[in-house]
Amino acid sequence: SVTSWLGQENWTKESGKPSSHPNSRFCTPSGQCPVIDPAWEEPAGVPISAILFGGRRPTTMPLVMEALNWNHGVYMGAAMRSEATAAAEHGGKVIMHDPFAMRPFFGYNFGEYLNHWLSFGKQDDLKLPQIFHVNWFRKEGGKFIW
Repeated sequence: SVTSWLGQENWTKESGKPSSHPNSRFCTPSGQCPVIDPAWEEPAGVPISAILFGGRRPTTMPLVMEALNWNHGVYMGAAMRSEATAAAEHGGKVIMHDPFAMRPFFGYNFGEYLNHWLSFGKQDDLKLPQIFHVNWFRKEGGKFIW
């Protein structure tokens, strides 16, 4: 049986209320990911070979774009626009600026956040990951193209 996020036991689609919070996708424990690196909690960390900034754009943006270099990737992340979701303060179907796909969660100075990202590109001893913009919601003919 399913218990809803509001505590309703034996939840079904006919219950009249959603089973989970609109932002529940952000609430899954990392340890439950079946493909997570076994050393993900080690203090030394794990190698990162790619960073994906995922947007929500039904049209105009390609499915995947690879950054030319680190600074270009930071620019792509900072300049992102995305369709509003339940996490944003606007209703759906509104295209808004969504830097790094983090707009609803910024509680600090964005300039400092951006400078932090750019600072990695100034360190010669780092092997920086490739950066990609991924459009999870690209549609063609009303259907997702992925």
